[in-house]
Amino acid sequence: MRIKGLAFITIILTYILIVFGGYVASSESGMGCGPEWPLCNGLVIPILEGDTLIEFAHRVIGAILGIISVALFLKINKSRPDQDLKSASWGLMILLILQILLGAVVVLLDLPAIVVSIHLMIAMLFLVNLIWIWRKVDLRNGHQLSLRKNRKNIAVFFHLNVVLFLLMLTLFLGAYIKHQAYGLACGWLDCGNGFIPASIPGMFQTGHRLLAGALAFYIFFLTYVSFKKKWNAGLQNRLMAASLIVIGQILIGILTIISYIEISWAVLHLALGTALFAFVFETRIYASSVKSMETTLKAIKSEPQQHYLD
Repeated sequence: MRIKGLAFITIILTYILIVFGGYVASSESGMGCGPEWPLCNGLVIPILEGDTLIEFAHRVIGAILGIISVALFLKINKSRPDQDLKSASWGLMILLILQILLGAVVVLLDLPAIVVSIHLMIAMLFLVNLIWIWRKVDLRNGHQLSLRKNRKNIAVFFHLNVVLFLLMLTLFLGAYIKHQAYGLACGWLDCGNGFIPASIPGMFQTGHRLLAGALAFYIFFLTYVSFKKKWNAGLQNRLMAASLIVIGQILIGILTIISYIEISWAVLHLALGTALFAFVFETRIYASSVKSMETTLKAIKSEPQQHYLD
């Protein structure tokens, strides 16, 4: 299998693991294996039922992901990659090791909210590292796309960086609120007796909503500007899709509160949030490479064919 295909499979598996991790948390199955790691209730393969089955399944998916990630790392480094791709592959391994260690700490310390939230953020960084690798590799004639900025799209690049930063903050705060059980500190519209929170949990929930609102407005604004200023069609389509995801995320967020954090809505809320983060990051890569991609492809057509990159 080529690097690009293997990277794509790893992206899908990482996404599944993140969303399934949300199910583990929402179903309160995080201690299904007890305070033990890497064993589960003192066994390599425990009795698979109830919370133990859910938590053990999460660990198995994580183990499979680890093996595939190592395979991807080895394949990249055997392909004589450029320095950027080689550095990204090493970054992938560092994030993988860090994620494994944090996973152990989460279990051994009985699910501390701050560590679980950091655990999610490392998973997000791992995901976008994979997306970068996937988009970086051009398997045609041994060439790789240049992802450097250019003068015409540097403003778009900057705005997407701001969106990603806001997304990281929103996801982190959302995870912390979830694991601190602050999710119902406010109603779906107000908080307590009004719009100004009167408690610490309410402040966290309100902060999360304000960040989400600023993020939604920013994405809607960029989508509007992309059509008004006639940006590249690929950017327009990506930003329009991001706006639709945001609308869905807002509706699901409201349903999550109305349903008193019913598991299916809570998991779907995380699934869409993760998808939005991945989607915006891919858009950022596209924005930084759209011009250089055209130049690279013209150069490819003018050069003799070389062996394909495995």
